[in-house]
Amino acid sequence: MKEDKLHSVNSTGFKTPKDYFESFDEKLMQRLNEEKLMEGISSPGFTVPKDYFASVETEILNKVTSESNTKVVRLFSRKQLYFVSGIAASLLLMLAIFNGSTTEELSVEMVESYFESSDINSYELAQMMSDTDFLEDDFIVTETIYTEENLETYLLENTDIESIIE
Repeated sequence: MKEDKLHSVNSTGFKTPKDYFESFDEKLMQRLNEEKLMEGISSPGFTVPKDYFASVETEILNKVTSESNTKVVRLFSRKQLYFVSGIAASLLLMLAIFNGSTTEELSVEMVESYFESSDINSYELAQMMSDTDFLEDDFIVTETIYTEENLETYLLENTDIESIIE
């Protein structure tokens, strides 16, 4: 039913006067040229002071240069800078102290590598060491009980038969 109504419409519903689009431009120009429309306007409404455009540049430059003497506000004062740098220095000092190596003993490997890398002969080494460096307590061998079983397992695991034969 709706389709029948759509196809049966003969007009668009909009009406314009006869010769409207042909004579519109002429009528508009006639109306603009009439004097009575301009009678109500005595001045354009915008006024510019005398010699405005001649002096505006110098006035703007004077304002800009006079405002450049403003007070500078620092983000960080010296007191804050000293405070923060003191904290940073103390943290670095604490890191250096607590992260340092705490081993005060020399390892055997370090001593051996020192002697191997240096050119010290046995006479120089003997001069460096005094008699007090050699205490009996340092050379006491702890007594271990050697049983026949222990000796046999040691010989079987750690020796070559060929080295024993030779």
